[in-house]
Amino acid sequence: MKAVPIYSHGNADVLKYVDNFPTPVPNSSEILIRLKYCGLNHLDIWTRMGIPGIFIKFPHICGSDIVGTLLEDYSTFSKGSRVLIYPGISCNNCDNCKNGNETLCNDFSIMGGLGNYNGGYAEYVIVPKANIIPIPHGISDEQAATLSISYLTAWNIIKKLQIKKDDTVLVYGASGGLGMAVIQIAKALGAKIISTISDNSKLNFAYSLGSDYVINRKEKKILLEIEKLTHGSGVDAVMDNAGEKTITTSINSVRRGGKIAMCGTTAGNVANFKIRAFYSKQIQLYGILIGSKLELLELIEFVNEKRILSRIDSIFPLTEVKAAHDSLERGEQLGKILIRL
Repeated sequence: MKAVPIYSHGNADVLKYVDNFPTPVPNSSEILIRLKYCGLNHLDIWTRMGIPGIFIKFPHICGSDIVGTLLEDYSTFSKGSRVLIYPGISCNNCDNCKNGNETLCNDFSIMGGLGNYNGGYAEYVIVPKANIIPIPHGISDEQAATLSISYLTAWNIIKKLQIKKDDTVLVYGASGGLGMAVIQIAKALGAKIISTISDNSKLNFAYSLGSDYVINRKEKKILLEIEKLTHGSGVDAVMDNAGEKTITTSINSVRRGGKIAMCGTTAGNVANFKIRAFYSKQIQLYGILIGSKLELLELIEFVNEKRILSRIDSIFPLTEVKAAHDSLERGEQLGKILIRL
């Protein structure tokens, strides 16, 4: 089959298009999917580059936002059914898995990520039968290919932070997939959104998503703007997917008793911050790792009901996965980048 595996970690040059990669053979608990689209995420870059102390088998195929069709009948699904894939892989036997908290399973990994299940940069992929989800008629294949990572993570953030009407939320990176998702979902719930951008070319895009105020972080100090906009009280919640370079700003920007969701390290993994400021404000800090299959089902129902449409920046053919990675790493996109099979 046609695929883009990696045979080692490294820069985008390790992504190798081949037309003779072995087609996977499912076992009795798995099913073969014919790919249609695969969405890109920063997880793809981290997997390609590798993380010290985490080992995966090579060759490995990245890509976790998988949409395709069934090649056979299964249960209530008929051959040719449009499906998206819940990307979480877990033991299915521990208490966390049985209680719908599979992301807390000791064996949890993400398909196409830093685990041993191949992902969606290929014509075909095998997935656990339990992970297939039907795509509602009101959601296109392209839209579906944005939901399983960025939008699921955003949904989990909104739930954990208990965002409600009139809450003020600080969102970093309005033009990225996760920032876009948090803005759209929080806005649908009636929240007030302060978002950040790195370039004024992204200003109109950020406002079009539902931002109430947009800060160009290269022109203005985020904390000073937050203080002015909230009259010194701080925001109710922060979505921090950057990490090292933003955690202090997040702590200083959130109100007393406010909440911060940590869900990425796009600006670095190791951070120093003043502990006293954190505990004296009685801030609640949440770590977010995508979400459960049940939460993905909730999300699909919510976006279908609210008619939330993700913005697609660009679509690349499988032969140009390297160019897609280059585009994502430059950070110039407005919305999601997809691979079309």
